[in-house]
Amino acid sequence: MASKRWNFRITKTRIVMLVIFLLTLLFMVWRYCVGLGASTNLNDAYPWGLWIGADMNVIALAGAGFSMAIITHVFHIHKYEPMARRCLLISFIGYVLVLLILIVEIGRWDNFWRPFVSPGIHSPMFEVYMCIVAYMILQAIELVDVGTEKVAPNFNKKMQKIMPVIFVIACVVPLGHQASLGSLYLAMPAKLDGIWASTAMPWLFLLSSFFVGPAVAILEYLWSSKRYHMKTDIDMLRGLTRISACLMAVYLVIKIADLVVRGQLGRIFEFSAVSNLFLLEICLLTIVPIIITLLPFGKTKGGVMVFSISAVCGLILTRVNVVFTGMHAHLGGGYFPTWFEIFSTVGLFCICILAYLYITENFPIFYGLPGDADGETELESAPSGFNQAIM
Repeated sequence: MASKRWNFRITKTRIVMLVIFLLTLLFMVWRYCVGLGASTNLNDAYPWGLWIGADMNVIALAGAGFSMAIITHVFHIHKYEPMARRCLLISFIGYVLVLLILIVEIGRWDNFWRPFVSPGIHSPMFEVYMCIVAYMILQAIELVDVGTEKVAPNFNKKMQKIMPVIFVIACVVPLGHQASLGSLYLAMPAKLDGIWASTAMPWLFLLSSFFVGPAVAILEYLWSSKRYHMKTDIDMLRGLTRISACLMAVYLVIKIADLVVRGQLGRIFEFSAVSNLFLLEICLLTIVPIIITLLPFGKTKGGVMVFSISAVCGLILTRVNVVFTGMHAHLGGGYFPTWFEIFSTVGLFCICILAYLYITENFPIFYGLPGDADGETELESAPSGFNQAIM
């Protein structure tokens, strides 16, 4: 049975992150007092800045939750199930981070309830909103299932009767809002550069979020395994890279075919700032990771790490290119975030990191990993590693 002791090591790094977050709370009050115009570099010509870019990227990377859930619970590849639990936590915290950023960004966040009574059923944003709300509720139920393993095992046994249904629904709901985020740009095709402005954007957004999910899972696995002195299963990680690489190849074919059909293929070789960033996006997101899986280097820990870093950076660049690069020429003028935008974003990331550390140190998130020979959870064998952590 798992230990019921609660533990959270206080370190200098954690204290600094907490102080940054507390300062962010004060700055948020200031932002609401002076408004967006005085606290940010946003304006009527450039209304989307750092915060919307952060939201788009966090939601895309949080796709690790649904992609790993589909791999383990739909396709029944159970050897990845321990990593699915980790990704569930990462995904939920990611969506909480998105909501926190929106609270800073949106002036009337207290009107969050209005879509429920006045639904805009023809708006992609309405679908995004409703799917995110539904998905967070489902994730919360899944995390309650994990938490009750430690604090209420009898209640946890009762929850197992409904969890298969919850898992299935939670695998389906994210498909809606991941695709709909791409649909938002179909409403303004004249403002988005032709390299990115495509009716295939919803499918490309969905597919890229799905196949980068395993890369996010790998990076978290490697970090926590090193930090908490747990055994690393490279064969398991290689299996994830192969799954991801296959979908990357599909994405690359769709992307090239779409450029050909729309007559935009020649533009990517103009070697302008726009075309160069597009080529970098494609190389990082698909070409480099695919090549790594075909080399002996891809069978090593360093190989799977480089694979994952390249994929994650490529996904971030795809969203940045759509939000900023592709819209720059039509929005007019330049934009660079103020110190407040940067500091507040860092502060919100800090509290989410602290939440992740607390939960992983006190709940069976690392359950059932390779090397757990005695059949107990990794949580029970990990405290010595947790106590040696510097974060």
